[in-house]
Amino acid sequence: MAELVRKSILSGILVGIGTVINTLAPDKTVGALLFSFALLTIIHLQLTLYTGKIGFIGQTKANELAVMLGCNFVGAALPPVLVALVRGEFRDSFVAAAQGKFGKSHLALFILGILCGVMMFVAVYTKKDVIVVFCIMIFILSGFEHCVADFPYLLYAFSLENVGKLLCVIAGNSVGSIGIYYLARAKA
Repeated sequence: MAELVRKSILSGILVGIGTVINTLAPDKTVGALLFSFALLTIIHLQLTLYTGKIGFIGQTKANELAVMLGCNFVGAALPPVLVALVRGEFRDSFVAAAQGKFGKSHLALFILGILCGVMMFVAVYTKKDVIVVFCIMIFILSGFEHCVADFPYLLYAFSLENVGKLLCVIAGNSVGSIGIYYLARAKA
């Protein structure tokens, strides 16, 4: 279990760094491209990210997925919180992004979560660097929602309603990833 915690926190930290660069990048396309370093590193180091594991249903125990998600959240929160402590302009940008992100409806976040789940499964399933980069860029530039990447924003727009919205993203990521897993495995 200690190994799972370590790998999950590290995965979260990488996603948190990706969230920071995506928020600070003056160009959305550059931010999306640079964010992909997080998933590329997670795949190459064989770390554990909830959205990369949930699609492979039955291969990871439910309690391990819960620990993984919680530890991903802890890790993902660290880089944005630390950067906000020393860069006021980042905090302002992050708050504005958080308000926009959680300004969407529960249904919209669920649907955008499903589409992100599809992209994350494809990226992790193929493990091809170029496909990983395209999947990350597609999810970010399309405005799809990723529960681990969205968690730090929740800290800056916290409310019970927004907790519910994050739960919609988690459910959407799970449905999208699991659904595409079954479609990819279907025999013709």
